[in-house]
Amino acid sequence: MIIIGLFGKTGSGKTEILEELKKNYSVVDIECCANTRGSVLGDLYDLKQKTQSEFDNCLKKQHEFAKNKGYCIVEFEGRKIGGAEKIDIPEPYSSLEKYSYNILIECSYDSQIERLLRLYIPKNDFEKEIAINKFLDLKKAFSKPDKLKILDEIIFLVQNDRYLEASRMIEKELYSEHYLRHIRKVKHDLLVENNNILESAEIISKYVDKILKKHEINP
Repeated sequence: MIIIGLFGKTGSGKTEILEELKKNYSVVDIECCANTRGSVLGDLYDLKQKTQSEFDNCLKKQHEFAKNKGYCIVEFEGRKIGGAEKIDIPEPYSSLEKYSYNILIECSYDSQIERLLRLYIPKNDFEKEIAINKFLDLKKAFSKPDKLKILDEIIFLVQNDRYLEASRMIEKELYSEHYLRHIRKVKHDLLVENNNILESAEIISKYVDKILKKHEINP
């Protein structure tokens, strides 16, 4: 089976692009199966993360459909997904070596931060408390003093409604290093500057069509 991977930082628009691609192509949606946006803050507010068993059942159905089609498009998430409670992602989707083609999604820093704010900014005091508790829970997963200090600073910023500063710190200190580690490991066959979701999805669609034609596969 041909696996076409989408790579990029949190906030680059991968999930929105994948939603567009679902309309015409075989997609394995790991975030959807886990019911989380994928990052350490992915299960905030309205999302309740699935159990490992629920995730496995959902992924198995999508995997079987993709195998029958002969290909799939998938957002690379690594070996695990989720917040404090991690869900294990099985092969082939957790292994970079299994990916046939790699597409890197990039966007401007301002667009990335704007998207993070849109996803994670609390809409009321109840959601604000949820966000603060999430960072308090995350402190249990870190042992290095510098990381604990960063989380304390983020909590302070959220408590004082300084969400833009908090988003910038979250991106820099919690997201960038993790995603860049994966991005540097793979050769990217296509680079998409995501300035518009529909236009980016169209660029990727044309690229995927070429791949499928090359391998004599119907979308």
